[in-house]
Amino acid sequence: MTAGPRQLNKARKADADGNPAYREPVLGNPVSTLMESGVGNCFPGLEFDLRQLDVRFFPGLVFEFLGITPAGPDGTQGARLTYAFPKGDPIIADKYTDDGPDWVTDLKKQFAGPAGTALGSGTWYLHFVEQDGKRIMMYDYSLYQNGVGLVPYEGETVWWIIRLIEAEKPLTIALTQRGPDGSPSGAPVVLTGRRRMFLNEEGMIDPVYHPGELTSSMCSPWTHDFRDCACHYWASNHPDVVLGEVDDPQQLPDGTDKDDPAQAVTFIDWMRRRHLPLKDVSAQTTLEKARPDRYDPYEINLHWEELDFVLQGQEAEGTTDLLKLQPQEPYEKLEELIDDLHELAGMELTLALEYLYAYFSLREPDEVTPDQEAAWPGLTEDLRAARQLILSVALSEMTHLRWVNQTLWLIFAAYPEVGTYEPVLSPTKIEADPHSKTGHSGTGELRPATQAVLQNFVDIERPGGDLDTEYVKLVAYLREYMDHFPEGLYQLAVRIDSDGMQHYQKFRDVMRILQPYAAQEALYLRPVKEAKPDAAEVQPALHLIDLALEALGKGYLIEANLGDMPQANTEIKKARDAMHDLSDMALALARKNIGIPFFANLK
Repeated sequence: MTAGPRQLNKARKADADGNPAYREPVLGNPVSTLMESGVGNCFPGLEFDLRQLDVRFFPGLVFEFLGITPAGPDGTQGARLTYAFPKGDPIIADKYTDDGPDWVTDLKKQFAGPAGTALGSGTWYLHFVEQDGKRIMMYDYSLYQNGVGLVPYEGETVWWIIRLIEAEKPLTIALTQRGPDGSPSGAPVVLTGRRRMFLNEEGMIDPVYHPGELTSSMCSPWTHDFRDCACHYWASNHPDVVLGEVDDPQQLPDGTDKDDPAQAVTFIDWMRRRHLPLKDVSAQTTLEKARPDRYDPYEINLHWEELDFVLQGQEAEGTTDLLKLQPQEPYEKLEELIDDLHELAGMELTLALEYLYAYFSLREPDEVTPDQEAAWPGLTEDLRAARQLILSVALSEMTHLRWVNQTLWLIFAAYPEVGTYEPVLSPTKIEADPHSKTGHSGTGELRPATQAVLQNFVDIERPGGDLDTEYVKLVAYLREYMDHFPEGLYQLAVRIDSDGMQHYQKFRDVMRILQPYAAQEALYLRPVKEAKPDAAEVQPALHLIDLALEALGKGYLIEANLGDMPQANTEIKKARDAMHDLSDMALALARKNIGIPFFANLK
């Protein structure tokens, strides 16, 4: 009996290294909510008590581990049966079928027979556990008046014994009632089965555990720890700052709708006092500044229920519709995955060029006149910040273009029977959130960064939107079939998907930064007009676009077919140099209010 906590915490489906393998990503929750990331130990931890997992170590039974009372042993210590409820245990209820595991079928019959009937009344204690021919009694021996008696182990000792039981092996346990001195009395009830794994096949905690069970052995309420310690800390799975519903109410009228363009993109204190007018003030940088607006440790006992749940960094108003968060149906054929990757690569190129056009439509900080800066303090820095944010997203989309192409060439290398890799450097039409009233973005639709256009960009990058949903489906598929693809593909998909949330927040930041100037767009926007494709002044820029994409394609092919990184990097450098020259040229043209028709030569 040598099983340890790590083995019992692993999903049954695991990779070659024994790491848990999840069938689908659990959307809406950060990875820190997984049990292995929690601050928990056996004495107990800050967030849960690991010992509580073993109260249900044997399917159909629930125990409690009792220690020695302050007055000394009273015969009740050890593992006492709280109740037997086999019908409520998923292992028995869900798997009791004609073709189910034999040990589950046999255990079902045991509970339906005399053993189950006996456990329905009286007080029962764990008597022994037996595995691989080794039996461990739950008692110690004591000498009294030349006689030998049995004294039950205290609860922690019994728990350590149970912790060593191995999973996936036959297990026999016995329960017995006790006399007043704690010695066993009557005939024991013997059951055979297997010990429970803490995680199910999907890598999620077994649904047999009820809400609150993992903390039931801790102080009640556990928030007394914060009151008595008088310290300003919180366990790891809880946030310090979050995104709220509205911006600083000192600057916005009361009753601001959550869908207002000025919706908060600044972080607020999660432990703030929930009363106006300081409900949603921005988080302060020091404890001294934050303390007047946040609950003190002794107040958490009274107000902890006011602290909101947080999903993806943002406070949630109500219960999330999990059905809307589930990935789409998986790909039935590898060719479907490849088709989607072709489309996603085109989407990344399209978005990169559209975002660049919006970037060049913004005035540069040095174009702000002294009179404008005097009338609009902060305009210069607002332009600098907005330009930087949009440019960073555009560059990120170019990185995604490379990653999607890399995913494609690795798949073709692993499965040559499905075809040959060709670089995907053509645009694909993008459809924004269908609920948006700002139109949609796509090939040939190059527009300056008005508030409406920025809202459109927000809709495109919105979590749960069309683009995000495509990557969620890709991540789910690569996670499910990770062993069927070259190493690293799943990680690439996850990185692209996680970047989408950053893009979403950055465009919301840009909207907030530029919103004060929306009524006078000339303060931050140039009157840029997209030039005709045959206009002489934009021909050098279009040539640079062709040169950059041609060099990218050559670099991708060299890396995919030959693995010659020095030669591939030579082509990548050509592309990078062309894009730097294009940036300088586009800025010069924008100062003349000329916009480059980025899609003119692209098919």
